[in-house]
Amino acid sequence: MSRSGPSTLIPLNPFDRRARPDPYPIYQYMRTVEPVHQSPVGFWILTRYDDCLTVLTDKRWSHDADRILEPQRGEDDPVDPTVRLLRASIEFSDPPLHARHRRPLEAAMKSSMRGSTARIARVAGDLVELLREKETGADLMRDYAMPLALVALTDIMGLPSADRGQLQRWSRELVSGLDPGVKPGSVMTAAGAATAMVEYMLDQVESSRNGAATGLLGRVVSKAGKLRTWDLIADLTVFFVIGVETSTGLIGNSLLALLRHPEQMQKLRARPELIVSGLEELIRFDGPIHLTARVTNEDVLIAGTPIAAGEQAIVLLGAADRDPSRFSDPDRLDLSRSENPHLGFGGGTHTCFAAPFAKLLGGVAISTLLARSDKIELAGEPAWSDTVTVRSLRRLPVTVRS
Repeated sequence: MSRSGPSTLIPLNPFDRRARPDPYPIYQYMRTVEPVHQSPVGFWILTRYDDCLTVLTDKRWSHDADRILEPQRGEDDPVDPTVRLLRASIEFSDPPLHARHRRPLEAAMKSSMRGSTARIARVAGDLVELLREKETGADLMRDYAMPLALVALTDIMGLPSADRGQLQRWSRELVSGLDPGVKPGSVMTAAGAATAMVEYMLDQVESSRNGAATGLLGRVVSKAGKLRTWDLIADLTVFFVIGVETSTGLIGNSLLALLRHPEQMQKLRARPELIVSGLEELIRFDGPIHLTARVTNEDVLIAGTPIAAGEQAIVLLGAADRDPSRFSDPDRLDLSRSENPHLGFGGGTHTCFAAPFAKLLGGVAISTLLARSDKIELAGEPAWSDTVTVRSLRRLPVTVRS
């Protein structure tokens, strides 16, 4: 395969912190000018829907943690604790091993989610009441999205409520180490969080085997089959981290989109049943997962561009979901959009396994807030978190009135 070096047609960095508030103009520029772009550090960036879907569903592309997260590590170099954790999990396992991880986790999640809607709605309702009592200083992330996701995840997994604070901190620190071009300080912070969560989950798994655990964790351990203890710890840790971070991001991003499109918020208030199609549209419009990575096992062509075996591609899901060749008027938020095959939670074998829970939680969170409040208004400028892989707000100041 012959090709030239990295292109200079794209002078913009889609991962630049300054792009966090609105990365979509950069995505559009890349999709128009050079949709298959090789970055200066070597990996490829894909922005067209068809190209992204191809990589997500083509079995020649792998989600191998070592080659994606530590491509330069030598055989004798130590393995980063975060990579060691992720490569043992469902998130970075390729078929057929992936199915061995996914079956017990999905079965346990379905069982644990039964009857959880009412409990989530009660917690959401209580949080809305507290929001309404705040005359000033309400923050939908701090006071609603984050605590709701944290309570829901610990409940469904059967984890002690007293542990929520440290679990939230470890989750946020671990996610900070997953972005492309992550800084060494964040890598070290993530490694510390990964180590702490492994020790914590080991204690929980051992307690479960003694009959002390309930919820999803206990169900996964009892149905583990051929999975090793280390695999269980990795899967449970990744499920918790992805579940908390994607659910929090989904709730916050969706509410901001509705606040900035009051006509769509009013439509949802008038027709609550629209939450089903509306949630899919909110995920497409500004979802919580903006990228994923793959590495090719053999030489391939993407839209006529040769990519050599062993090279990595960043699949920009957020760009694919605004592709006008796939979605009509893609920059318009339309809760009634009927056909919506978005890639907001990935695609193919590695479609996000936490998506059903995130959608359940997101739907209940949005519906409850709108039903329990007469008026919600922005009360300041939103602030975004520093992560790119998970796109989520850090602060969303509002005024909530009954």
